[in-house]
Amino acid sequence: MKMTIEIPEDVLTELMHLTGHQTKRDAVEFALREAARRAKWRRVWSEGLGVGPDALAADSAAKPADLIDAPEIDNAAVDRALAALAARRARRARLTRGDYALNEPSAGQPSPDARP
Repeated sequence: MKMTIEIPEDVLTELMHLTGHQTKRDAVEFALREAARRAKWRRVWSEGLGVGPDALAADSAAKPADLIDAPEIDNAAVDRALAALAARRARRARLTRGDYALNEPSAGQPSPDARP
């Protein structure tokens, strides 16, 4: 589709320099595709894939076909991932309610108030 738009020259020049695209058309097309890709990922991360902890655990459990070429599943890593997911969901719920503290420690890190 042909259209006329005004793009700041410095922004377009920087985009071409950073991405290595030789033409303005390629740089603009790349930027549009990248923006769409990032928006899709933002939607996936905010809405999720509809997979809960139980489904993740069931999917990572050994199946009869796995005996042919048994995978190296680190159950501790699966447990850590599930715990991190639960912590993110709890934090998101607290933030949605407005119930949060500044400088909240992330999962697995000591509280800033904790003394060694």
